[in-house]
Amino acid sequence: MKIVFCTAIVLSTLAVAPASARERNDSPHSQACMAKNGFTLDMWRAHSAGTDAQVLRYIQCRDRVSAAQAKAIGIRDHNFSAGYR
Repeated sequence: MKIVFCTAIVLSTLAVAPASARERNDSPHSQACMAKNGFTLDMWRAHSAGTDAQVLRYIQCRDRVSAAQAKAIGIRDHNFSAGYR
């Protein structure tokens, strides 16, 4: 019984871990998402990546999450302008 319980814990941990992992901004996938939304890695690093809507779509693409999750990530990481909440 303990083995089944431990296996269930390990499998659930593995299932959740990839969902919370964020892609690096300099990966090919992330840069493709940037190009799709009209800005470059240099613009992202300089915090001049475009509108908040573009940044939101980029985070959705990069992390493969919903708009609500992308907004929460962007707010937490201070990726949006001060008035976007």
